[in-house]
Order: sequence, then structure tokens, then C-alpha cells
Amino acid sequence: MFAHPDPKRVAIIGGGEGATLREVLKHRTVETCTMIEIDEVMVKTSREYLPSWSDCSAFGDADWCVDESRADVRYEDALAWFIDRFSEDGTKRADSPEPFDVIIMDALDPQDHVPFAEALYDNVDFLEAIYESMSDDGVIIMQLGESPSLVDAADSLGLDRKRSAITKLLRDVGFESMHAYEDGHSNFMYPWSYLVAFKSYSNRLQWYLNEAELEIAIHQRILPTKDGKSPLNFFDGATMKTFQVPNKAFETVFCREYPRPDECDWCAGFHPEAVDSPVSMFEVMPTGEKGFGIFAKEDISKGSMIAAEESTKAIKCPPTTYEMMGTIARDFPAAEALQVVPYYLHFYGFQSQVLGGPEYRVDSGILTFVNHGCNGTANMGDVGVSNAVTEATADPENMPPQQGKVDEDGSIHHIVIDRHINQVMLSDASMRDIKAGEEILNDYLAYSSEAGTWKEDVMEMKKWCEMKD
Repeated sequence: MFAHPDPKRVAIIGGGEGATLREVLKHRTVETCTMIEIDEVMVKTSREYLPSWSDCSAFGDADWCVDESRADVRYEDALAWFIDRFSEDGTKRADSPEPFDVIIMDALDPQDHVPFAEALYDNVDFLEAIYESMSDDGVIIMQLGESPSLVDAADSLGLDRKRSAITKLLRDVGFESMHAYEDGHSNFMYPWSYLVAFKSYSNRLQWYLNEAELEIAIHQRILPTKDGKSPLNFFDGATMKTFQVPNKAFETVFCREYPRPDECDWCAGFHPEAVDSPVSMFEVMPTGEKGFGIFAKEDISKGSMIAAEESTKAIKCPPTTYEMMGTIARDFPAAEALQVVPYYLHFYGFQSQVLGGPEYRVDSGILTFVNHGCNGTANMGDVGVSNAVTEATADPENMPPQQGKVDEDGSIHHIVIDRHINQVMLSDASMRDIKAGEEILNDYLAYSSEAGTWKEDVMEMKKWCEMKD
């Protein structure tokens, strides 16, 4: 729910005991929550024997959540309900509701070997209907079942085949970002895992909010209780931080796939056993009248990490912080000191969209003096950045779709990238053999990932290269 900035319309698939409905209705932004549960007997039985699970008396306008004015409970087959009302071509029935901001699958797990579970997790028509039923920045969450352990085989080889397949299906349908996480509060005797999928890549901004930002969002959005007690028993900013990084077992099992995914080798950032050219192998030297640069003191072989340990000390500025800086600088134009930091980050930093918005990383050591390699002459680069173009080939009016992001598959769903999210921009390596005395050059344009500054960045690099020539 907090992965969406303003959820007004929510759908629950299943949810017969009413607890999911109860949690959704705690959000003051919610105008309507449609719960589609095929088993009416279960709903009424749960009310009788599990009354606390569907009790909205602490904050709502009815004791039973099903009777709450914002609740729209329908006793129907959820699969048929969505497929009948939303088609892939965008046509809708007259009784189709407005697009949903959040959809919650509170039904069976992908490991359950029953026909309904097969239909939930392996039905392209259903998933396409789900996609068409969502708003442009819609969010869906589904269960992935019992969390993997370090000794499990790759998902595609065992009982978790549907867990592996669902991410591929969601990608094919059109979702732009997916994140797996686990939670141990369910009391299932083992941590349970879940998958969140975003229709828009920009939702990653909400997913990666820091603890303080989440606490503010909770305070602003969650309805207060009538007795003054905390409305959320198992969620706060610190808990959300644990969801942002999948556990080690997720990564281990993913990297057991065959063939082994390439990212399992390059995405982990600094590793003490990786081939690395330490910072002692480089020196700052004049580059004529135009400034300084970094030069190799020894030969460096292709593929060697460039001062990887030093890179981990970089200054990182997340998207929300950078946005706040821009707002302050705009609102107080007379204060020159406030203009310096955003300019410094933009001019000296490496930009990425891996968190859903423009973030910056600036080397805190001598690597900050690495110059731009004009017209494809760069000999150093971030192995996680794809679709890089040079100032000579770039169209200033049209930024490539994946410019400045990690590779396409990784930007959509990648357990390894999510586990090493803070190191994705720190994987600089030599792109070819570098001789002693050669200047180290990077392709700064490869890190331009903000559409609003793309033209400015291209023109800036063109001018820089013309000046060098």
C-alpha cells in the first residue's frame, strides 16, 4: 500500500477471513476496496469464529469490515470477474470499475497443487486482465509461499516452478519493476515471501523511501484509532527497510539457475576476492592547461575492477534527497550556497535511475578526477549500465529508454541487483587493457538518466569534447 503514493481504489482477490480488508481500510486515502471472494460461507464463518480479523470498530464506521461504507464485497469467482471486465485490448464492460491503484492477491500459494493455484499463477489471460484493470502507477502483491533456504535448488527445477514462472509472466504482460521480500510475522512457523510488481518503474521511489520518510507517510495516511492505540502492529519504517533487501537465500537460489545469470558475477560490487586494481595504482596528473586527470601507474588488464574498495566510500544522494535540494535551491535563488551542492552532484557525480528517480554517486577520493572519454574512447565504465551512447551518436532531443539504468531484465526484476542496490553504481571496471601512463577515461554520458536534463547533458559533453580537441 505504501508503494503507491495515493491509493484510492483497491481490489482484494480472495481475503475471505477479512483481515486484508481490515488493513486496507486503515488507509485514509482509500475511497473504495473491492473484495472478490468466491466463498461466502467462509466470510461469514470467519466473522463468527475469528471476529478480531475483520473488526473495523477501532477506526471505521462499522464494527464488521464487510459492512464498512468503503467496502464492496462480492461473492464471485475473482478470475472470471477480472477476465470478463478487462481485456488486453483495453475494452471494458459497462459495469467495469475505475482502474485499481493496488491489487492484493490473498489466495493460494504458488506451491499449492490445485487447479485454482495453477489458474492464479500460470494464466496469461488472467494476468493480462489484471494489468488492464490497474491505473498507470498501479501496484500488485501476491504470495510466493514459504521463503527459500540456502540449500534449495533453483526455483525452475523444483516445487517452486510457478514462483519462478510468475516473474517471467508479469514481465511479459508489461510490469516494469518487481521486488521479492519475506516477512516472519505471519506465524507460519517459517518466513513467508511475497512479490510486489509495479506497473510503472517510478513506483521504485516509494519502495525505496528511507525510514524517516516512511514514518511520516504512516503518520499522514493511517487513520487513528478511537482508543488511541497503534493501528499498525507489525509495520513501520524500520520494517520496510528489511523488505527492500531480499534475503541471502533468494540470491543463492537464483544464482543456481542454469545457465548461471551473468549478474551473479558482476553485480555484487566490491568483493575481496575479485580482481581489483587498487587506488595505489593510480595518480593525479595535469592534463595540460585544462585541468587534472587520473593516470595508471601500472598496466591494468581488461575486466579488472577500478579501485573497487575505494569506490565503496562514495558519497550517495538518493532521489528524494536530490529532489529536496532542487526544491530548496529553486525557492531560495538568492542563496548561492544552496545552488552549489546540486551543481556539484550533477557535474561530478554519476547519475542512475536504479531507485526509480535520479540519484547521484560522487567518488570521495581521487577517482573524482576521472575525465570524460570523448567519442567512445572511455576505457573504464560501470558494467551495470547499458545502452550507453556517446555525445557523437546521441540524439539530444530523444533519450534512449534504458539510458543510465541497469540492464533491461535487471531493471524489471533481479534478486541480485536488489540485494546489492547500494553497490550497483560502484562496479567500475577496465573495459580494455590499459597501459601504464595512460589516462583513465569514463563515459559520463552513460550515467545521464534524467529526461529533463538529457539534452543539457549531451550538449555539455559535446562542448567538453570540442574544448579538448
